[in-house]
Amino acid sequence: MEHFTANVKSQTIELAVLDTLSSFSNIPFIYHFENTAVADKRDLFMPADALRASFYKALLEFPVLAGHLHMDSVGRGSIVVDRNNLNLPEYRETTCDVHFNELKAADYNWGLFPKDLVSVCVVTTAGADGVIKLANVHCARLRDNSGMLIFVNMSHYVVDGVGFCAFMDRWAKYCTQACDEHAGTVVERRDFLFNRSIVNKALPPSRRPTHAATAHLFFVPRLAASALAWISPALRGRIMSIIASMGKPEAHMFHISKERLEALRHSLRDYIPGDLRLSDNDLIASLASMTIVNGIRGPESRQRSSGILSRLKSMCSNVLGRLFVKTKDEHITFVIADIRHRLGISDCDYTGNCVIPQLVVNPLRRMETPASLESYALVASRMRAAVQDLDAPYISQFVETLNNHPSSFAQPLVYTINHPEKVFVTNQSRFPLYDLNFGFGTPVWVSPIPHSAINFVKVMPVHPSKTGYNIHMTTTRNTMRNILSNQSWLQLATLIF
Repeated sequence: MEHFTANVKSQTIELAVLDTLSSFSNIPFIYHFENTAVADKRDLFMPADALRASFYKALLEFPVLAGHLHMDSVGRGSIVVDRNNLNLPEYRETTCDVHFNELKAADYNWGLFPKDLVSVCVVTTAGADGVIKLANVHCARLRDNSGMLIFVNMSHYVVDGVGFCAFMDRWAKYCTQACDEHAGTVVERRDFLFNRSIVNKALPPSRRPTHAATAHLFFVPRLAASALAWISPALRGRIMSIIASMGKPEAHMFHISKERLEALRHSLRDYIPGDLRLSDNDLIASLASMTIVNGIRGPESRQRSSGILSRLKSMCSNVLGRLFVKTKDEHITFVIADIRHRLGISDCDYTGNCVIPQLVVNPLRRMETPASLESYALVASRMRAAVQDLDAPYISQFVETLNNHPSSFAQPLVYTINHPEKVFVTNQSRFPLYDLNFGFGTPVWVSPIPHSAINFVKVMPVHPSKTGYNIHMTTTRNTMRNILSNQSWLQLATLIF
């Protein structure tokens, strides 16, 4: 750490509207590493000193993670890196009584994790000292040095998934170099781009109007959203964390094989217009959205709760309903889309947020209908059309309008509170999560934290020895009970835990 504090340079990084748009959430992953060394070398597995030193070496390439977050009352923010007043990431090292074989036997079920492994929730919140940490790390060594769990979280204020994976890659490379007895390769310093102007410079001059639903949700001023944007990030995070916990979230991990997706795609061909080709993500997003909506409308979810938190949430929803017009006859799935390749900046080392939510609107009655090939095809076709429509002129208009309304990042927060049927889908299956190697082999399992935001679906990569996708789905407990008995979903998705 001394090397980092002695060499880091003071700087201010102005945040962009795409950063604040994602700012309410964290990016947390848990890596599972197994010690497979022979008996006389097992003690050398992932030494703590090398892990710690290489972390701070990588941090020199990502100084933004050691800055303080500042935001004004209308939603404009910056990260201030002051070498005399650093906001260093939380870095913890512990040992626990769980053996790696026990985790493996339980298919890496969250129930066996050390209770304090995860130090944050899905919402970006301040710590006990009132400061928002922009990165959190916990290295938990398992019993008998049988393996290690590495929990890493980064705030969406400063990086997206691409930036997250870039940091992890650098940390692992530096650690491998430190642990390599033969020092075969030298890891050269790499300069990443943090200047947010790169996105604005990549926007084409041509513009195409945003869709009516997007404009209505983001750019129609509303009092509740303005209030959320006005308060401090710490208070906003606390409020959103309380609201998120009211839903009593429950999450499960499912697996969908490539073979089942191909069979479904083949079955839908008679209901798909023209030569439209549905992607795997179109199919998964459609299936998950319809499954969640049907779960919300199912018998378990109709049971009224008399708890004080449920009544409080209902009161909040009624108040917000007067401030934010409800569209009861429509359903929105937010498909989180990376726009780097659409703007031609995939090859540069830009690590800031470069994702936007594309709204996929369907009649609510269509989402509620019993599962059929025709209904799947209609919803999936909407998914494909919405994603295909996300071109550079459309993105240019959306970002320009966001720049003119910086507090609009809070609009989706209000919407999600008042619309229990909304669904978010993010595809993380291309993240190189299983390529990470600190010099002792790649992880055998990578997962998010036990639960995410309500009705949040993460499409995860699988271990290279397998095919298909792991699906991390979070919703309310009552809704999840209905999902776990939904045979249409379970014919395609296998429950892992």
